[in-house]
Amino acid sequence: MLEHRRVSSLTPARHGESSPWYAGVAIFAVLALLQTVGPAVAEAQTSADSSIVLQWTAPGDDGNVGRATSYDLRYRTVGITGTDTLSWWNSATQASGEPVPGVVGATDSLRVRGLQPLTTYYVIVRAADEVPNWSGFSNLAVKATSGDNTAPAAIADLTVTGSTGNSLALRWTAPGDDGTIGTATSYDIRYSTSTITNGNWGSATPATGEPLPAVAGTVQTFNLAGLNGSQTYYVAIRATDDRGNIAPLSVIANGTTLDTIPPAPVRDLSYLDEALPWGASFASISPAEKSEDHAF
Repeated sequence: MLEHRRVSSLTPARHGESSPWYAGVAIFAVLALLQTVGPAVAEAQTSADSSIVLQWTAPGDDGNVGRATSYDLRYRTVGITGTDTLSWWNSATQASGEPVPGVVGATDSLRVRGLQPLTTYYVIVRAADEVPNWSGFSNLAVKATSGDNTAPAAIADLTVTGSTGNSLALRWTAPGDDGTIGTATSYDIRYSTSTITNGNWGSATPATGEPLPAVAGTVQTFNLAGLNGSQTYYVAIRATDDRGNIAPLSVIANGTTLDTIPPAPVRDLSYLDEALPWGASFASISPAEKSEDHAF
């Protein structure tokens, strides 16, 4: 790590040298020196919060004097190898929304969002002045995120319990938020005229109006409507929790909608001549006979 750079005190004038000219030279020397001095190193610390919150003491503009201009905070999921902090820094992800530095000695902080749950992060912060002169690297802060990466359980008892000409009645047992514990957030029910797999799940037709998940273990039902009659459909369901964890594919249920389409009505009903031979039908009369004696 780079060491702190601090402004050293001026060498006092020799006894008897107190002329205005000497004092003016000393002042200009101090100002020139301050222009080349960067902020002190920011000392990063981790918060006890379950999310990634970084806090540190604000350095100054010139060492520990004044007020710095900006911060650059970066993080990675791997630590520093040996003493090569610069390579680590160049490969790290820069955080967004770094605060404006407070006055020297103030406590500054930043909540780093969008991280993976249950993952260890390594963080370094640097400060800059208006030139910008950049401070050295802070200490390496280490923080593990908490969070939920457990998906709801796969639904194992999805069943078609009834059908109409345009719908299928479904029933299943609600999974949990974490496996079979708690309450999931939403359902995604899809159907297709061919069996559903993980590979073709994305091309299956999404249902609309699915119910909200109930507490784990509750029996739930849904009427899948808008289907065609006399058609076999395959249905699957997946639950999602509040962290966006998606359950594995459920068992695949299938059912066939009812045939509710009757035969077409007869549109050419006519009659036969009563003089036909006894027991003969019009269909048994030859075409010639039909045309000569029994035409309509």
